[in-house]
Amino acid sequence: MARNIFGGTAADSAETESGGRLPNLKGRVYLTEEAPNEVKDLLDMAGTELKDGLLTDERGMIPQFQGPDSVEQLWVDFNAGRVMLTPNDVGNRLASHVGSFDPHGSKGYTDSRLDGFLAKDGNEVNLPSNKRWLGLTPPTTGPSGDTIYQSNGASTYNFALRQNGSATFYQHTNTHIPLEIRAGSKANGAQVNANAFVINGNDFANGKGSFKVNWEGSIETGGDIATRGSVTVGGTVSAANIGSARVFSGTTDPKAQGIDLRPGDVWVTYGT
Repeated sequence: MARNIFGGTAADSAETESGGRLPNLKGRVYLTEEAPNEVKDLLDMAGTELKDGLLTDERGMIPQFQGPDSVEQLWVDFNAGRVMLTPNDVGNRLASHVGSFDPHGSKGYTDSRLDGFLAKDGNEVNLPSNKRWLGLTPPTTGPSGDTIYQSNGASTYNFALRQNGSATFYQHTNTHIPLEIRAGSKANGAQVNANAFVINGNDFANGKGSFKVNWEGSIETGGDIATRGSVTVGGTVSAANIGSARVFSGTTDPKAQGIDLRPGDVWVTYGT
């Protein structure tokens, strides 16, 4: 804090009860109206100690002086009772305070609190290792399909994430891809992630799932029991290396199932 300036105004004079001025008179200065001890820590405007105490000038006026550090009120007695003096630099100090960049420290406090918060646009989130930016905790009661996140779109939503772990992509036009997965590339010798899409069991076996789409487009199915690894196709199977041929497999002749084989069709029999 700084010293405040007292005296020097038209109201700062030493007078008798009848209004007569008291020139060249010493006054006793106190911190309060009842304080027993005089204040000695007084400076003139040049910063020099008032060794002789507070004296009125030849007109009986109290000259400007500097009070003790951070004191806002002083009481002075010129043998007619104590009267209060207030600083004459309040207006200047207020103007300086208002014009200061961050007078209350609120900006600094706000900046520190907002550090790491996200603006509405143009966000970049730098995450340390093994940390997550956002965790969505669904309620413990209610239907398992409750939506915990939804992005609004032209028709109800564009994307929804539900409490049961499912996600739904809603395509509103014919010019957008509902889901696109990029598995990387071989550019600059970068290691390619072999799996673009994997369905795992409960063990989440590091990408060794029962259904995989590899980065180059091949599809694999697998499993460690007989019921896994099968592929069921309804309708026509078309591929560059089989043309329009149909492939049948199993223990029963397709004819027995009411299917007329066409030229190019293949039946692979197995089992008994």
